[in-house]
Amino acid sequence: MLVEFHQGIEWLFGVAMGATFALSWVYCILTVAAIVFRRHRPAEPAWPAGAEHPRVTVQIPTYNELAALNCARCCLDFDYPADKLQILIGDDSNRPEISREIDMFVAANSRVQVCRRGSNAGYKPGNLNHLLAQTTGDYVLILDSDFLPETDFLRRLAAPAARDPSLAGVQASWRVANARQNYSTLMGAGIINVIHVVILPLLRRLAKTGMFCGSAELVRKDLLTAKGGWTVGALTEDVDYSLRVLADGRRIEFLEDLSCSCETPHTPKDLFRQQMRWAYGVMRALMTHGGKLLVSRPARKRTKTAVVCFCGGYLMVALMLATTILGALSVAIGWLAGGAAVSDPGFLGGGLGGSMVNFLLTCGMLVSSVCAGFMSGFGTRSAQKLVVASLSIGFVLLFFVGKGLLKAMLGLPMHWFMLKKNGNERMLTTAMPT
Repeated sequence: MLVEFHQGIEWLFGVAMGATFALSWVYCILTVAAIVFRRHRPAEPAWPAGAEHPRVTVQIPTYNELAALNCARCCLDFDYPADKLQILIGDDSNRPEISREIDMFVAANSRVQVCRRGSNAGYKPGNLNHLLAQTTGDYVLILDSDFLPETDFLRRLAAPAARDPSLAGVQASWRVANARQNYSTLMGAGIINVIHVVILPLLRRLAKTGMFCGSAELVRKDLLTAKGGWTVGALTEDVDYSLRVLADGRRIEFLEDLSCSCETPHTPKDLFRQQMRWAYGVMRALMTHGGKLLVSRPARKRTKTAVVCFCGGYLMVALMLATTILGALSVAIGWLAGGAAVSDPGFLGGGLGGSMVNFLLTCGMLVSSVCAGFMSGFGTRSAQKLVVASLSIGFVLLFFVGKGLLKAMLGLPMHWFMLKKNGNERMLTTAMPT
C-alpha cells in the first residue's frame, strides 16, 4: 500500500516537474526576447507639439515614514508648470513625532499640503481614496515614500497622457537604489528587475499595454473616480485597478526608458512579508476581476495574454513549491517503504545527478533574474551574489509566497506590514536632537 502511495506521489512530482520545466523555458524565451527588443527599442517620443500640460496632483501616502519628505522635496523640483502641480502628503501616522516633522516641512514649503484622516483604515487604498477628495488635478501621480523621482520625471511621464487622453494612465519603471546593500536587497531587486526589465517591456511591445505597479504611476482621475476609486483594503490596489480598466478595453502605457529610484526591503523578514503580501494581493485581484477580464469583449486577446504573463511568476512559484514538497514526500515515503523498493524522485533521473539536471531545467526564473540584473547595471560580482541569494533566501521566500497564495485562495485575511526603509532611518537620525 505504501509503495503504491509512493508511486502516486512520484507521478504527481513528475507532472509538477514537467509543468515547471515548461514554464521555466517560457521565462528563458521571454528573457531572450527582452534582450533582443532592448537593442532595438524606439526612442522616447518628445512632448507633443501644441499640447497643454495636464493638471497633476502628486499623492504621497505615508504611515510613520519620514522618507516621504525626501520624496516631497524631489517633487518640488519638478520642471513642470507650478500652476498645474499640486503636492499632497497623506499622513496616516500614529506617531506624533512623525506628524510634527511633516507639519514643520509643510509649514516651510507652502506648495505642499498634508491630509489626515486619523487612522490607517483600509491601508494604502483607504489613504489614497481620502486624498482623492482633496485632489484638483486631472491626473494623479502616486509615489510611495521611498521613491525619489528626478527633475524631469513628471514631464516625461505625462507626455503619453498629453498625446493620448484615452489612456487609463502611465507607468514608469523602477530602479532599485539599494540593490547591492545585502543579499536581501539583491533578492528583492532581482524580483523587481524581472517585472520592470523583462515582463513589462515585452507586454508593451506585444500587447501595447502595461500594468500599474503601485508607485511611479500616473492615473487618470475621472476614470478612477468613475470606477469608484481604489478598492479599500486591497493589498495590491495597483493590480486590482489594472484588471478593472483593462477589462473595459482601456490601455496603460509603460515607459521602460523612464525610471524612478526606489528601495527594496533590506532585511529577510521584511522581504518575506512584502512578497507574501504581494502574492496575496495579486491572487485576490485575479480571483475578483480575472474572470471578468477573460470574458470581456472590449479587452483584446493580447491584453488577456499580457495579464497572464504578468501574473505568471506566481504560478512558477507555486509549481516550484509543489515540486519541493512532493520531492521531500517522495523521499520520506520511499525511506519508510524500504528505500530499495522504490526509485528516487526525478524528472530525468534519480540521485544527485538527476537533482542537478532537474535544477538546471527548471531555473528559468533565476536565469531571467540574473539577465535582468545585468541589463539593470549589475556587474559579475552582484550577479554571483544574486544566485547565492536566490538559492538561500529565495528558497525560504518560496514558502512565504506560497502562504500568501494559499491564504488568498482560502479567503483568509492578510494584514498590511510596515517595512523598514533606509530613507526613514536616515531622516530619523537627522531629526534626532543632538
